[in-house]
Amino acid sequence: MLQRPRTADVAVAALAVASLVAGAVVIGDARAIYERHLYISELGAEHMRSAAQFQAGFVLVIAGILLVAVSVRDVRTRLPVLRLWAPSAALVVAATLFLVAAAVPCSPGCPSLLGSEAEPRDWVHIVAAVLGFVAGCLAMLQFATARDRWVARLSTAGGLAVGVIAATGGIISLARGNTDIGSAMEFVAAGLGVLWMIAVTVVHTLPHAAADASEPVRARSRGGAVPVGAAARLED
Repeated sequence: MLQRPRTADVAVAALAVASLVAGAVVIGDARAIYERHLYISELGAEHMRSAAQFQAGFVLVIAGILLVAVSVRDVRTRLPVLRLWAPSAALVVAATLFLVAAAVPCSPGCPSLLGSEAEPRDWVHIVAAVLGFVAGCLAMLQFATARDRWVARLSTAGGLAVGVIAATGGIISLARGNTDIGSAMEFVAAGLGVLWMIAVTVVHTLPHAAADASEPVRARSRGGAVPVGAAARLED
């Protein structure tokens, strides 16, 4: 049975981390333009000075999510129902929905869907963003019950933190509108989500990279060349 190429996986993981970090930095720089507190979607709203920069950063984050999905494509959950699809598939769905939200920015001010000011584009943007977040949370749940011990531990801690903070911020948003606390909690939850993806990618990829680096040493220690089939089995 052919083994997946370790070097290629390490390269994809590195690109994933770089894309996520770059996207977060670009969005953070866009946020720094304003002195007042804003929700994330407002940075990309129509007629905002930060719209173009935010879109670029958001696309980088989305690309990072897709690359993470490639890096962790072999991870599987232990839960019976959630085993029907791979956690990486949930990440792809989340990235696709976030891409829709990025392509259809909300109207100026990003009005609440509960108000009369909401336009059809606001419905598309907010529904896509919320469903993307739900898909991301589902992926975190799957990773939290994965066979990979460290991936599971990181995902459990990250999922609880992101869920509690995001839920609290959402409740504040619905109850009081655009508040400093609600917007700050949204940015914290998003930042933790990015850090979680970076951590999961690193802890999942490093053992493979170490195994790939030590393979020539193990082969030489046996003396002489190692048949291709045997070398492939050594990677297991």
